[in-house]
Amino acid sequence: MITANTAKTECDRCGTCCINGGPALHYEDITLLQNNILHREHLITIRKGEPVFSPGAEKPKPARSELVKIKGKGIEWICIFFKEKEAACAIYNHRPLECTLLKCWEPADLEMIAGRKLLSRHDIIAPDDPLLPFITKHDDICSLESLDRLLSALDCENSQQQTITGLTALVNADMTLRAQADARFHLSLDLELFYFGRPLFKILDQFGIKTYEENGACRLYRFSSLSSEKLSG
Repeated sequence: MITANTAKTECDRCGTCCINGGPALHYEDITLLQNNILHREHLITIRKGEPVFSPGAEKPKPARSELVKIKGKGIEWICIFFKEKEAACAIYNHRPLECTLLKCWEPADLEMIAGRKLLSRHDIIAPDDPLLPFITKHDDICSLESLDRLLSALDCENSQQQTITGLTALVNADMTLRAQADARFHLSLDLELFYFGRPLFKILDQFGIKTYEENGACRLYRFSSLSSEKLSG
């Protein structure tokens, strides 16, 4: 038992770090992919500008650059390699750099590498991968910077309708490009999350905006604890 006079020196396997999400990958972790410890299906891309939590942060902030991280289970962020019954890691002997350095009682080592030498999709995907043109087009048309600008302008009455139209078009473009890539390359959902990151409609959930389908297209509505309001694009 740890008392007030006893300094913690080792992990007690509470699982808190694993429950809070899988680690971001760094250049040192590329060997885990090369040695087939990790596969693309295990990963999710966080695109530049997407709201993310940094170590020690209380609120999400836009990602300053693209990063790739081990994804969570189902709709949660719990690391897919966390074995909850045993409170153990399924790849402990081959765990990524952040997991190796993480010490909840002494965060300095992890803080030193936070945001540095992060892997992106382009470090993992071969230069001749036929999906690259789709990824480039998707990043150009459906950037998180564009989404952020539209969200910032959503409550401005003078341009609200124009903003709603732009936001709806952005969500539909995102879905269309994903559907085109899926049709051509038969991507699983797991691979889609690596190649294209989270769908924009999922990110909009964080901002109180839901989507629904009408006549084959996505429509938006804002919701709160008291009411909901359709946003017709």
